[in-house]
Formats: sequence, C-alpha cells, structure tokens
Amino acid sequence: MRREHLAFVPLSVLAAALLLSVQFAHTESVKIDPAVERMMSSDEPVPVIVIFRDGCSPDLDGIDVRYRYHLINGISAVCDRAEIKRLAEDDGVEGIYLDGDVSVTAPIPSQGGDSICPSEMVDAERVWAEGINGSGVIVAIIDSGIDKNHPDLLGKVIGEKNFVEGEDTTEDLVGHGTLCAGIIAGSGMASGGRYRGIAPGARLLNVRVIGSDGNGKVSDIIAGIEWSLDNNARVLSLSLAGLNLGETNPPVTMAADKAMDAGAVVCVAAGNNG
Repeated sequence: MRREHLAFVPLSVLAAALLLSVQFAHTESVKIDPAVERMMSSDEPVPVIVIFRDGCSPDLDGIDVRYRYHLINGISAVCDRAEIKRLAEDDGVEGIYLDGDVSVTAPIPSQGGDSICPSEMVDAERVWAEGINGSGVIVAIIDSGIDKNHPDLLGKVIGEKNFVEGEDTTEDLVGHGTLCAGIIAGSGMASGGRYRGIAPGARLLNVRVIGSDGNGKVSDIIAGIEWSLDNNARVLSLSLAGLNLGETNPPVTMAADKAMDAGAVVCVAAGNNG
C-alpha cells in the first residue's frame, strides 16, 4: 500500500504541473496577438504596442521603448522573442499587438477637364451662408505632411510635428497630406476662389506620420493623436490605408475612442472604392 501511495503522489504532482503549464501557455497566447506570434518565429526583433491593465506599470527594464503613451495605458517598443514572452508573463500586461503598417498613395494629377471640387459636391455654400466655415476650429491632418507654401494653404498651419523616424522634416514629400489639407481648409487662392476647401476658415495642425516612401507605423499615429489633442485639435483627419479601427487594431482603436471621449471628432478613411 505504501509503495502504491508513494507512486501516486508524484503522478498527481506531474498532472498538476502539466495543467498549470497548459493554463500558462493559454494565458500567454491570449495576450500575444497572432500577428506578433507569426513574427516571433524568426530571430528578428518585432515592433509591438503593449497595452497595460488599468493602474499597472509593468517592469520595462531592458525594453527598447519608443513611446510611452498617456492617452492609452501602454507603450510602443521593439522586442525580441524572449522580451515578448517576459511581458506576456506579467500580470500587468493586457495585450501585445503588432505595430502595424499604414500607407498613403501619392495623388494622381487630373488629365484634362474640370477637377472635382469637394465643397461643391457637399453643397458647402449653404452652410457658409449661415456663417459656418470652420472658423475657430483646429483640424489635425495626421498624414504625410503639409506643403505650407501652397497658395491655398498659406497661413493655415499653426503647429506642426514630425513623427517619422529617420526623416527630420515636416514637409510633405508624398503630396497626400497637402491634398487632404486643401480639401478640408484650402482657401481657393490658386484658382481664384474656384476650388475652396469645405471649411476654409479652419486652422491646421501638420502631424507628419507618413514617410517619403508613403508608409508609416501605427505607433506614430497614436503619438500623433496624442500630440494633436494636446495642441487643441477638435477634428482629427486620418486618411490612411491599412488603418482598420475595431477589433483588428485595438491600440489605435483605443486611442481614437479616447480622443472622442475628450470631445474630438475623429475622421477615418473607409477606402476609395465607393
């Protein structure tokens, strides 16, 4: 009896250990987004956004942190496989997500004929006649930059910040941000008033998150949203491909939700396919 009893104890301990290991592995996999897990199969560091639980501030010793956010409780960082696993083990970490890519496409010049005038498309003159033209409103163009020397945008930009790593400029090297700025607040000066923006009285923040190659990172967008709110933006323009708000991109969705809670209007592109 004694030998049977002694043999039974190690087996029960082994079973308990196996159960705990399964539970831990499940917890870890739940915290690590599948997109991050796929990139962990290589030895290359992974750009991630780590979200902390409310009131928690996990140990970040040795972590290559890019941003410490105040709008959301989290950071962006570049981590190797071991660091990601260590973060996933921390009870203060809620989730680890890939710092994904976003992009814009350079505008295509019109080929003859009349160009589209957005203010006419939405019949903006009807509200202009009521004295509503964007005056007193600050709009953050979170995009590829703004050409401040464009005749339609002279004097419109009241603040600017570059978030693109490795490119020390706020100039628009793609053209997309300038196009969006013109649609929103262009004066129409270059066309004798023909092509005015929908809110020509608005002022602009130039928030550059897209590099000269037309690409950007979600981490920079979140930082750009924070900076925009800190500088009194009431409207945020995010005309960016690959920025799918909702469950597919929790960190930037959290940031957008927090911006709306703060009273801002967040405008996100839904695509150009109609």
